[in-house]
Amino acid sequence: MSKEINLSLRNLSNKKSKTHDASWMYAQLVQCINNFENSLPDDLQAGGRLVSAGNLTFSIQNIGYWNPNVIIFQGSLTDGTEVELLQHISQLNVLLVAVPRQDTKEVRRKIGFLNEDAVEIDE
Repeated sequence: MSKEINLSLRNLSNKKSKTHDASWMYAQLVQCINNFENSLPDDLQAGGRLVSAGNLTFSIQNIGYWNPNVIIFQGSLTDGTEVELLQHISQLNVLLVAVPRQDTKEVRRKIGFLNEDAVEIDE
């Protein structure tokens, strides 16, 4: 493990218990997904591949949380079927992948219920 990653993990373990809440994990996910999408062309958006769900890939259209420990992903499969995944934060692992956008005429919407500026991230 690199020294930089090891220091990050140690810093997380020293945080107050709020770092174990779904709302904290939600804020981290929103930042990661929006950073990922910033590097994509306009015809692509963030998708998630959930290995634990049969290697299923879906477009991520929204994320929410249910404190203290559930993250909620809302999106759609490639055939348009709507999906909603409720995931306990201790089981969370999402591979971000670029997937085609359904409607490229509209501006790509940022992920999350909150404005990006309103999301607080503990670093």
